[in-house]
Amino acid sequence: MKKSLLIIIMLWATGTAWAQLGNTSLATSMTLTLDQCIARALDNQPSVRQAVLQQQLADNAVEQSRKSQLPILQANSNQGINFGRNVDPYTNGITNASIITNNLGLALNWTVFNGFQLKNTLAQQSLTAQAARFDAVAARNMVVLNVLLAYLQVLSAQDLVSASDVQVAVAQAQVEHTEKLVKAGTTAPYNLYDVKSQLANDQTQRVQARMNLNTAILSLLQLLNLPSGTPLHLIRFVDTSTETSTVSGLNGYQIYTQARTFMPEVQAAELRTKAAQVSLQLARGMAYPSIVLTAGWGTSYSSAARQSVYGSDPVEQTTAGFVDVAGQSYPVKVLAPLSSADRISYFQQIGNNQYKSLGVSIRIPILNGFQVRYRTTTAGLQQQLAESNAESVRRNLRQAIDQAVNQWQNTNERYQALEQQILVITQAYKAAESRYRAGLLNAVEYNVAKSNLDRVNLNLIQVRYERLLRQKVVQFYQDGTL
Repeated sequence: MKKSLLIIIMLWATGTAWAQLGNTSLATSMTLTLDQCIARALDNQPSVRQAVLQQQLADNAVEQSRKSQLPILQANSNQGINFGRNVDPYTNGITNASIITNNLGLALNWTVFNGFQLKNTLAQQSLTAQAARFDAVAARNMVVLNVLLAYLQVLSAQDLVSASDVQVAVAQAQVEHTEKLVKAGTTAPYNLYDVKSQLANDQTQRVQARMNLNTAILSLLQLLNLPSGTPLHLIRFVDTSTETSTVSGLNGYQIYTQARTFMPEVQAAELRTKAAQVSLQLARGMAYPSIVLTAGWGTSYSSAARQSVYGSDPVEQTTAGFVDVAGQSYPVKVLAPLSSADRISYFQQIGNNQYKSLGVSIRIPILNGFQVRYRTTTAGLQQQLAESNAESVRRNLRQAIDQAVNQWQNTNERYQALEQQILVITQAYKAAESRYRAGLLNAVEYNVAKSNLDRVNLNLIQVRYERLLRQKVVQFYQDGTL
């Protein structure tokens, strides 16, 4: 029993140690600037990697289309053994001997003209590849905007937590002061209950602010593809850009006129429209004839191939003929060198049996099930669809710019109004605090003044970062940079 208990304790201690090591590795603190956050998100976001891969696929398709215009050269070699009764490939005679054969050849095929199919395919793939590059830029821009939004939300949430801490500290100090007044008998006990109620409300708001901060940090960590428990410290963004004094005079349509010339979404849609136009030309090109040049070379070898070899000294030989002399038949004899059938070597046959060919093939489509008509109709509809999609992209961009300009103008006006409001409410709060400490104001009226100040402070923090975000978005639409 004691041994089992000892083993359990050792296993628990080992697991605890490994857990602490794991938590230590996950708890490595990271300090990042806005630029570092953007760079890390661009490296880790799957959408960006997918867009880059799509671009590489499109570039590869362009190279494939370009190389497809080159001639096609193929080599072939056939090796065989024939058994039993078969045809001698050298003499075309019937033989029962085993014959070893070998054929070698080269074939060249070059499409000279096919209704500009190769040319238009290359043009279409090139346009699609350019559109894919702009898609990759658009994916990067989307990640940058999302990181900027999450980054500013974290900063805003941090400021709200700091403001909530100040509110709780002020309320706590007010509770302590009121307790002294109650003990001294200079104020009624219900005033203490009121200020404690205000302290509880401020503490609840601080809890909510911290929850919002945790949510904002989690959103940013997910964009950076970091574990949720990673401690993150952000170096605060310093806006060095000068605010334009003509916020109210911004013209959304003028910004759109500029943005449509460089925004990647618009350029990608326009390039796909051009690619659809080329696709229509591709469909029409199917009705044209095609011209193909062909060339070939080949040779062969057969183990049955023989050649006659004659000796150098003539020998008297009796032939199959006879001659009649005075009614007597005599065989015809001749002097001829002796001959023998020798095997022809492999390389000698390869050299002797060569053959070459050159040809031109012309194919004229006459009737192919009306495929040209239907494909042309389909290509025309796809062109209209691409044009409609491009128009939708331009319309969405114009509406997004109009909304961005309107939101920046509204946020800027609200920020200026809150700046004026906080000055007045701060003075009112100071006056209420002085009167409350002097016993001339009850706790309810003091809490109202403090709540008004707290509310305006929190609103000003939120509007400050929202204003900065709206400004950056409009700047992005103006020149494509943040």
